[in-house]
Amino acid sequence: MEQIDFEKLKERPHLFILGAGATKATIPFGDINGLKSPVMEDFLAITGLSYILKDITIRTASNNIEDIYSELYETNQLELKDEIEKGIISYYSKMQIPAKPTLYDYLILFLRSKDCIATFNWDPLLLQAYNRVNQITKDLPQLIFLHGSVAVGLCKTCMRYEPLQNVTCSKCGKPLVMSKLLYPVKNKDYQSDIFIRHSWSELEDYLERAEILTIWGYSAPKSDVAAREIMYKAFSKVFRRLDLIEIIDIADKKSLSKNWEDFAEKTNYHFDIKENLLDTYIGKYPRRSIDAYVKSQLEGNWNCIPWEINPNMTFDELAGFIMPLLKQEETKSSAGAPSGSCR
Repeated sequence: MEQIDFEKLKERPHLFILGAGATKATIPFGDINGLKSPVMEDFLAITGLSYILKDITIRTASNNIEDIYSELYETNQLELKDEIEKGIISYYSKMQIPAKPTLYDYLILFLRSKDCIATFNWDPLLLQAYNRVNQITKDLPQLIFLHGSVAVGLCKTCMRYEPLQNVTCSKCGKPLVMSKLLYPVKNKDYQSDIFIRHSWSELEDYLERAEILTIWGYSAPKSDVAAREIMYKAFSKVFRRLDLIEIIDIADKKSLSKNWEDFAEKTNYHFDIKENLLDTYIGKYPRRSIDAYVKSQLEGNWNCIPWEINPNMTFDELAGFIMPLLKQEETKSSAGAPSGSCR
């Protein structure tokens, strides 16, 4: 039997996949101006777009935006569909992250450049958090926007993307345009748009290489059948029996287990469900999640000491809290963590 190279396992990335539930958990009381993060149910009511359907008869009795939008798309009601799309862009473009650190700030700061966050969300909050955490350290995870984002700008000349707030491309100076948003239809086009295609290619690469896959607030809804198939195919390409899947969700645990059964089976049911980000590996071992998992669960080293994390820190406190880890990384005193502490 081939000997396991634990040091090589520690070099693998931690991949987060975010759905609408992640943003909702990040701003449970709304953004800085009280704007709520909508989920699929009652989406139009929360965003104030219900008026669009006021004098229209549709077949579906559902309040789910997936059902409503899909019907408008399938019945070729293009004017209504376009009006909803414009309303979505307008609503999300107004969202501003709260001034105090949020769970998105913790998430980004607690991962490293070898790691990745892939989001299905259109909102700008993740990128806003990234921009301010970037003031603490530049060693931050890669970001992938699987359905586009109102905060991401694309340079069609250089075929590269950066924050839309930059207005012009930092490389060629040409105007940035908002990345295409993918809306909730069953058969989404993941290939024709260069930004979307590149994003999914990156996700497939991380899915193949990840040691820990954490899925936060994403249920793989029926309009994402193709997305789930792509993810499962990439995840199943390699030997996964030593890997871990974490689910962060407040839904019924039995339903969650059933929903992700096919993924869990690949890891020999190394599968864990938590309700809060800070109860997962990055919440217990910030910037050392892979090291801690490999040491404690695979090497049998039970000396990994979890951090006690205050969820209500100021940015100064957060920077001070993480500084010892950043200094350790700068001096390269360890490939991942000192022996015995996972820190």
